Amino acid sequence: MALIICARWFFRSELSDAVAESVRRKNRSEIDPDLAERLEELTERFGEELEQLRGEIVELSERQEFTERVLIEVRQREGLPEPKM
Repeated sequence: MALIICARWFFRSELSDAVAESVRRKNRSEIDPDLAERLEELTERFGEELEQLRGEIVELSERQEFTERVLIEVRQREGLPEPKM
């Protein structure tokens, strides 16, 4: 029981935050420069692809709105009486 209380105190204390930050700093300094460059390239590529997908979504949305308007217009025309000649 005492171990659980001590563990709970530790993980909620500033000491655990300091330990975690120390581990993060240590791990950051060990990153291979080639790996960091590759990650940067991938991040840039994913950003570009995300922008492309956003553009495609906007285009699809515009097409859907146009189709809906055309369908409404066709339905309204079909509801009108035939012209008398």
